[in-house]
Amino acid sequence: MALVQPVRRDRLYQGIVAQIEGLLERGELKPGDQLPPERQLAEQLQVSRASVREALRSLELLGIVETHAGGGTFVRRAQPDDLARPLTSFISRGHTIADVIDVRGLLEPAVAERAARNIAPAEISELREILAAQEKRVAAGEPYVEEDTRFHEVIGQAARNELLVTVVGVIWDVLRASREEWLQNEDRAHASLDAHRKILAALEQRDPAAAKAAAAEHIRAVGEGILRLLAEHDASRRAQPGTTENDQEVGTA
Repeated sequence: MALVQPVRRDRLYQGIVAQIEGLLERGELKPGDQLPPERQLAEQLQVSRASVREALRSLELLGIVETHAGGGTFVRRAQPDDLARPLTSFISRGHTIADVIDVRGLLEPAVAERAARNIAPAEISELREILAAQEKRVAAGEPYVEEDTRFHEVIGQAARNELLVTVVGVIWDVLRASREEWLQNEDRAHASLDAHRKILAALEQRDPAAAKAAAAEHIRAVGEGILRLLAEHDASRRAQPGTTENDQEVGTA
């Protein structure tokens, strides 16, 4: 490990944490690297082992390091959930549904385009099976949220970019309730089936441009529909007896 500097005595553990983070930012520590033993770190930093332990606990809580039983402390490799949890909270609290739908319209066509280049035969087969299951559910008038979600998940998997798929997955989670309500309609169910057939046909042909266009049209139609549905709910709420002008203003804020 690169040389570290003695730490000031005020809030010692924070200084240790800052030094470890600095080493990571400069690339002197990398995911998978093992930190020196506790005693060695304490000597290098000229602090007590108790301060080192407190700093390591803090780093572990931050998801920066992980301790292997009997095997030392290692710099943790990033996981999709490391991004998903804070991003879900950020999107849910800080942006409108229209913003989220707009981002979905930018990302998912790109995912489909990449999938058309990289998709494996087994994934094509799985998409066909999912579509067949969706067709049966639609014909029976049954919910098909699971099939709809899995269809898009397999396409994301085929894009071969875990980070991109994580971001799209967060957007699905944020829109989950709106999507589920949107799907509860026979006409929309058949429209969804048609859209999925077009996307699958483009993927079968390994045609990136066609896959991107089919996905873009599908996401556009669903997005516009969800926004109309939300607008109808808002209008219905405003029309309820006892709703005042002030209530309406708060509702649109």
